[in-house]
Amino acid sequence: MTDKAMHAQKYIGHVLCEHWHFDEIGSTNTALMQAIQAGEYDYRQYHLMTADRQFAGRGQHGRSWIGAVGNVFLSLYLPMQAVLDQPSTTALCRLSGMLSLTVGYHLAQMPSLLSLNQYRRQQNLPIIGVKWANDLGYYDDNKQLFQKLAGILIEPVYAKHQDKSTCVGVIVGVGLNVASTPQVADGLYQATSMADLCQSVQMQMMSLPQWYEQIADAILAAIVTHNQLTKPSDRQAFVHAFNQVHLLTDKWVQIFTQDQTSQAAHQGKCVGIDEQGALLLDEEGLIVPIYAGMVQSLMNKDNQ
Repeated sequence: MTDKAMHAQKYIGHVLCEHWHFDEIGSTNTALMQAIQAGEYDYRQYHLMTADRQFAGRGQHGRSWIGAVGNVFLSLYLPMQAVLDQPSTTALCRLSGMLSLTVGYHLAQMPSLLSLNQYRRQQNLPIIGVKWANDLGYYDDNKQLFQKLAGILIEPVYAKHQDKSTCVGVIVGVGLNVASTPQVADGLYQATSMADLCQSVQMQMMSLPQWYEQIADAILAAIVTHNQLTKPSDRQAFVHAFNQVHLLTDKWVQIFTQDQTSQAAHQGKCVGIDEQGALLLDEEGLIVPIYAGMVQSLMNKDNQ
């Protein structure tokens, strides 16, 4: 971790947070986790780590996350309710697979992206939404490839609490392409950036500090939503809301495993997600839940 850091206390919503900003760092997720586990940062507090550039960023499925200057590299640490002395609605009550979905959903509801989608609808352009489980972007109608704008990596943090190793919190890492668009090697998707998207609709760009604020606000809102999903009615309402902004709903898709990208493990029509967060595929009339994998859209089956 470089010693060129800015440290300040700031409020995210009503939550007081320690904000650490670095000129350059390997990975904000890794550095933040190591600092908490080493006792350098208090695991009972909220910590936001950002960087101008990262050179060893990590994404989903073991991928690297390209670290060009001008993009967002952000990690927010949120403590578990069990390690706090006082209850907090923005502390995580439990871990579940729905956390990834609530984060993706609330990031898609950021004011900046809602405004961008208004412009895109006016010009009959595909809207920005969520691709299961929590990538942000849109589908190119011509190439049928996902154009990735942002990715999310969520990791539990274990540290000694009351003399035993305990999950004391989670880190939500967000990489957002703002100024530049990285090249993607594996061919399962492509990438886009806010610079490209704003230019296409003549929309003004936001600054990186403004992005930090909106992203952190969205993550906290996702925690509140996630904590409420113990009630069946709330879980059903969230699943319905997610499916409304889910880019895969009613699309024909293939599912690839992490170590096999040349042959699909599953193929079918996506009919949404279920109440456990699984992707539901209709494979010739059989509804199959998918809990992990990389997704690629297909042309409409009738046109194949």
